[in-house]
Amino acid sequence: MDLSTVAGLAIAGLAGWLTYRAATTGYRYYKATPQQRLRIRHAWWVRRRWNKLSANVGLVRIDENTKGRKGMNGKAVKPTTVRPRIKVIPEPYGLRVIVRTIAGVGQAEFERAAQWLADAWICDSVEVHRVTPGTLELRCLVGNPLDERREYDWPQAGDWRLPIGHNPWGRQISVPLRQLSGIKVAGLPGYGKTFLMLGWLASLAHAGGPLVQFALFDGKSSDPRYGDWGEVGQRALFLVGDNPETAHQRLTELVRLVKDRPGRLVAERGHPQFWKQGPTFENPLVLVLMDECHNYVDSSGLRGKEKELIESNQRLMRVLAKEGRGLGVIPVLATQKQTGDAIPTAVRDNLEVGISFACFTLEGAEAALGSGIRKDEPNWPTALVDKDRNVGVCVVTGVPGLDGQYDRVRVGDIEEDLVLEVVGSSFGDRREIIPAEGPTLRKVTDEPSQSTTGSAAPAGASDPQPKAPPKPRRASRKTAADNDQDDRKAG
Repeated sequence: MDLSTVAGLAIAGLAGWLTYRAATTGYRYYKATPQQRLRIRHAWWVRRRWNKLSANVGLVRIDENTKGRKGMNGKAVKPTTVRPRIKVIPEPYGLRVIVRTIAGVGQAEFERAAQWLADAWICDSVEVHRVTPGTLELRCLVGNPLDERREYDWPQAGDWRLPIGHNPWGRQISVPLRQLSGIKVAGLPGYGKTFLMLGWLASLAHAGGPLVQFALFDGKSSDPRYGDWGEVGQRALFLVGDNPETAHQRLTELVRLVKDRPGRLVAERGHPQFWKQGPTFENPLVLVLMDECHNYVDSSGLRGKEKELIESNQRLMRVLAKEGRGLGVIPVLATQKQTGDAIPTAVRDNLEVGISFACFTLEGAEAALGSGIRKDEPNWPTALVDKDRNVGVCVVTGVPGLDGQYDRVRVGDIEEDLVLEVVGSSFGDRREIIPAEGPTLRKVTDEPSQSTTGSAAPAGASDPQPKAPPKPRRASRKTAADNDQDDRKAG
């Protein structure tokens, strides 16, 4: 086969490939909707301008190996300019650009040039994400995709998750319940915290039936029957108002449930792993929803017995977060207090998922999102205070797929009447699961010869420590004077 034949075959193959690409591209454009066609034309325009734009924003590198070269005529040859290769993909929210990085032009350089790229590509924002070593993904948003409202993503039976909503790229965001230690929620009043939690109650009541039980703490109402949770209270094990002492009693019961559950799991399944088989009728999932939790766990400004009570509540919450994770008892704490101590660090650090609605200060957002939110300015909850646009929009961290980063989410739309209808239809699924308080054991020490092991103690119960001897009471002056008078009368 001579050279001309090989060249002809190569040209024919190239022409066929180009024809195929043009045909497939034209077919996709023909089948696309008007909005999709707009995105396709936008992607073509961005790709054509990349060679010039990359040099203008400093995303190129001069190949040092080509400096100082001379051509055949002895004249200096211009050094080679190397630029990252890109692939532009149209998306419903805007554009997705896949970048192959080069030496000296990586993630840091693209993050510095993100605002310039957004202006040049006629986008509202450009976010840079590292996909794999040497590969970046630029997400170019056109408009505000979170203005779009979508229906609530109801979970089905056996789907143990808490739906939140969709992010700017159209992905549904949910919180898996398996091995979840807990959730913390913060934000200004009126932006959707309570309704998000009511939606979770309705979704689990719908999907789980009697396999899910609820414990409700309404820190906004002195009489919770008339608060936001009053109409769904019959579905819960109990409904507590804003009294920290009553909350302490109920938290103690929940901790008793956590301590008692391993034995019940072993009796039912032969092992203490709750999520190995999931919730059952004998050992249901327990979701603890605590609205305005700072009324129960914030000890700032308190002293004496009040502070001791709050600190005791904090200890009980730590037990729920640490030990309840693998036993099917999951706390959800919500607060509107705009300080970092709204949820104490000892409690907050044990709750892995954070959600924050609009906040006036970053300190308030840290109550749910942690200190790392200060480094992620595009996702600051302080930018969500416009109530006309951002009611139901929140910032999320700790859910699978985010790799410890932050994301904005629009909560799915759900009618309040539907929530009450779904929860009301499951009132019959409520049942008592709190174990009874065990008897208090005391060691007999009055008679040394009496055996203290004559009565059998429950299995696993530890011997109680003997009480310290009571301190002698100091007599008052009045008592001493009365005693002197009695002695004179006797004399």
